[in-house]
Amino acid sequence: MKIDILTLFPNMFDGFLGESIIKRAIDTEKVQVGVHNIRDYAKDKHKRVDDTPYGGGAGMIMMCQPIFDAVESIRNKKTKVVLLTPQGVLYNQKLATTLSKEEHLIFLCGHYEGFDERVTSIVDMEISIGDYVLTGGELPSMVVADSVIRLLPGVIDDKAHQIESFYDNLLDHPNYTKPRTFKGMRVPDILLTGHHQNIDKWRQTERIIKTMQKRPDLITKKVTYCLVKDARIGNIAIINLLILDGMDITPRNNAKRNDVISVTKMILIEPSFIKKVIKTKVEKKLKIFIERMHELDEDDDSTSAQLLIFDIEKYKKYLIDHYIGYVGLDYGDLIIKKIQLLLNELMIRKHLHINNSSKETRGRSM
Repeated sequence: MKIDILTLFPNMFDGFLGESIIKRAIDTEKVQVGVHNIRDYAKDKHKRVDDTPYGGGAGMIMMCQPIFDAVESIRNKKTKVVLLTPQGVLYNQKLATTLSKEEHLIFLCGHYEGFDERVTSIVDMEISIGDYVLTGGELPSMVVADSVIRLLPGVIDDKAHQIESFYDNLLDHPNYTKPRTFKGMRVPDILLTGHHQNIDKWRQTERIIKTMQKRPDLITKKVTYCLVKDARIGNIAIINLLILDGMDITPRNNAKRNDVISVTKMILIEPSFIKKVIKTKVEKKLKIFIERMHELDEDDDSTSAQLLIFDIEKYKKYLIDHYIGYVGLDYGDLIIKKIQLLLNELMIRKHLHINNSSKETRGRSM
């Protein structure tokens, strides 16, 4: 692969290209990288590359001519020109993989208040590395170049890519090195067993768990129904399912059957199953509320009814905040209506009790 970078500040790339993996990739001819000063293509004697904006406004705009001439002098039929700009598509690992398959890339680094809009006519792709503003496109071009070069064959171990963050929309698994214990924190025992199959299973499960905890937005149509057996045993079972959302539960581990796995963590993310679990829990809770309401008798004061009303209203809010998104609007509306009927009945009982108490009080006072 060949990468050419067009910039107003070529010296910024000295450290980037002269160290570590990028330097080795250049030295072993896995990639060719050229850095070109856009100012060298300016035609006036002052080497001017920017001017004031038409229509007025603050700052200076980079001019078309130097950029057009620079690109045309370098590009060929297989070149892809990439403009680093805040208005570009948000960069990710999938796009890095796509770019790593190109033969020739030109990275165009902006500066000042941006480019003359006509520059986009010679650009194949616009990329942003995030929703924030930098002083120029040099740092973004380094980020993109680094992520692309390391994916080239032979730059690093090809197998390493398959366990990295974002390779398959999952974060990387936890990693440990010596010492085994540091300030009371121990390396997980399974990593010391030498059983590579179980270690691989543990790592894959930890990737799923870490992604669910720290970047659930990455899991859209991915795994996950995973069972993690007792950590002392290290045996892990994973079932892959297409999912849209998820829910964490804590298993009780009180089953007496030999064919039931005792687990320390379970993540359920299969929508239909989660819906069944929630429905069961909700119906059970409603049954408890109804039994409590029937237990209220005429001798109970209004305080008992008020306490039950408080508990039901609290649970209603919990349902809306946590469960409705999983069970769907139709079932959610049905449950809310049932709860409201209970509340209405309790309010009637409460007021009747208050009215009866008032009549009794007035009767005794006459």
